[in-house]
Amino acid sequence: MVAVDVAGGSSSHGGRRMGEFVLLNDHIPAFGLPDLMKASAEVLGNGTLGSAYKAAMRNGVTVAVKRLRDMNRVGREEFEQHVQMLGGLHHPNVLPPVGYHYRKEEKLIVSEYMPRGSLLYILHGDQSPNRLILDWQGRLRVAVGVVRGLAFLHERLGIPAGRLVSMDGADFDAPPPPPPYGNLKSGNILLDADMEPRLVDYGFFPLVNAAQAPQAMFAFRSPEGTTRGVVSARSDVYCLGVVLLELVTGRFPSQYLLNARGGTDVVNWAATAVAEGGERDLVDPAIAAAGRDAAVSLLRVGVRCANPEPERRLSVAEAASMVEEIGAGAS
Repeated sequence: MVAVDVAGGSSSHGGRRMGEFVLLNDHIPAFGLPDLMKASAEVLGNGTLGSAYKAAMRNGVTVAVKRLRDMNRVGREEFEQHVQMLGGLHHPNVLPPVGYHYRKEEKLIVSEYMPRGSLLYILHGDQSPNRLILDWQGRLRVAVGVVRGLAFLHERLGIPAGRLVSMDGADFDAPPPPPPYGNLKSGNILLDADMEPRLVDYGFFPLVNAAQAPQAMFAFRSPEGTTRGVVSARSDVYCLGVVLLELVTGRFPSQYLLNARGGTDVVNWAATAVAEGGERDLVDPAIAAAGRDAAVSLLRVGVRCANPEPERRLSVAEAASMVEEIGAGAS
């Protein structure tokens, strides 16, 4: 397998069209849809936005391919413009698409293959004897990378809240703009060969069918999403809080399950512990010896991010600053 570094690659305007496939990055050996179809394929997972597989092509390039669903109502022009915009987002903790394929009945997004898999798999899925153990420094590194990537996405994809004017001249709040990420969870945090986190499945909110969005996008698991069907940038902060609590406790969040049966309600569990002064008992025993004090600080940030009232949550910038400070103090 050839490792292809695309993080710093440039994308030409509109990409290179290889038949029915568009390549967005100039630093990748050219390939097209036939190459992907002939590639050796390995299923990576089946998420809320579609299934993903690893494609090892004959030219030595290995990529991850996502077959998207719940986007059958988006037109070609809108899809292409949006994915090309996402392909132009470059940050060390964000994994942009390097190519795509559009047909009304099938849409593919191609990105660089991340050999370590997802944070979800590392924390909860791999039970083999030689599994990768994410120690405290590794988890803190992930937390710092995630907030950096999320802050970048909010800066580049965020839309200011607006006001509307009624026919009688009265103004009122417009519906909140959609969350810039929309689907932040540990399954969408991939780790590269250097154990740096890379965010995926971001910015798809404008493309997903409105009727399927509540099931497809994790932002709708926030309290305002479940009770009122309304999400915003603050919903991304809630999702960040769940990830931070997951990192500290090592528990699988029940928030990831549609019926919430199974796992641990890390949000209520941690909020109760903080209120009662028992948060030290929630730190995963696997990391407690190396960084309990810093882990408790990170847990408190997670609780503030996951506050049930959106307006009382930290902003992304505030959360990023606090996590960065914890990371600097523990290094």
